[in-house]
Amino acid sequence: MPRTVKQIVLAIYHAAVEPLAALARRRKRLAMFERRGEAWPPEIAVRALRARDCPPRCKADPHRIEGVVARYLGVRRRPSRLTPLIVDLDRYPTNAAFESYVRKRSSRTLPKVRRAQRLGYQAKRFPLARHVHDVHAVKTSMKRRAFGLVLDYWLLRLEDVGKPAVKPVAWRTPPCRRHWTMWWGVFVSEPGHAQGAVTVDERLVAYVKLVRRGDFIHYADLMGHGDHLNENVMALLHFEIMRWLLDREDPLVEGVRAVLYGAAEQGGDGLVTWKKRAGFEPARLTLIEES
Repeated sequence: MPRTVKQIVLAIYHAAVEPLAALARRRKRLAMFERRGEAWPPEIAVRALRARDCPPRCKADPHRIEGVVARYLGVRRRPSRLTPLIVDLDRYPTNAAFESYVRKRSSRTLPKVRRAQRLGYQAKRFPLARHVHDVHAVKTSMKRRAFGLVLDYWLLRLEDVGKPAVKPVAWRTPPCRRHWTMWWGVFVSEPGHAQGAVTVDERLVAYVKLVRRGDFIHYADLMGHGDHLNENVMALLHFEIMRWLLDREDPLVEGVRAVLYGAAEQGGDGLVTWKKRAGFEPARLTLIEES
């Protein structure tokens, strides 16, 4: 029942409130970013549908783009659409080049990441079943965030997050390199910490659900525990993911063109400022149709 209430509220928001917010906020929000040339925001063309070379076990729907991504398409043709904030990986040949660009926007961002590392926080991939209890704790740790009131604070049940593991589980490589869902988290060592009956000896304090669809990756769910946000765990998580992507060594990131995290019109000014300092920029996302 709580899950149904949340879905109804979000459906009304996305259908009626969000389009009006996009129109009202767009000019101010885009002014927060440096304009680049005449064709701005730039157009980034990506492929998202299932490719012919996907393995039989690929779970991507060959005929449908998820609604959350569809909301970011065609903003020029449909003004009520959102303006996606994107890191265009083609602009950065190495992670060092990306970090150099970030330093020009903010001299304090990367030192904060290093400080989090010195405090013992580590970012890595994890199977959701291994940390269902911790994810629930993160989601329900604050009543209000940058996007506004957090419905999960009141409505989220443990079973809504996922099915907890009943024995130790390890992370497994997705069956398809072009279409996958993956969880990354920030952890701190805590001997004896358990998830139900399974002892994991570490606590998850921030997480992101990454969704790859062809040429782009979407931050579908990014959140940190309220007790750890001041330790810059969110910046640590983002920049470790960017390092993984820009090292370009893992077959799972081969061919990724862009990283998408929400829209310029969403949330408060503080959230947009954080995204700007993290290297995100406005863009126009268009799809290349697969034959």
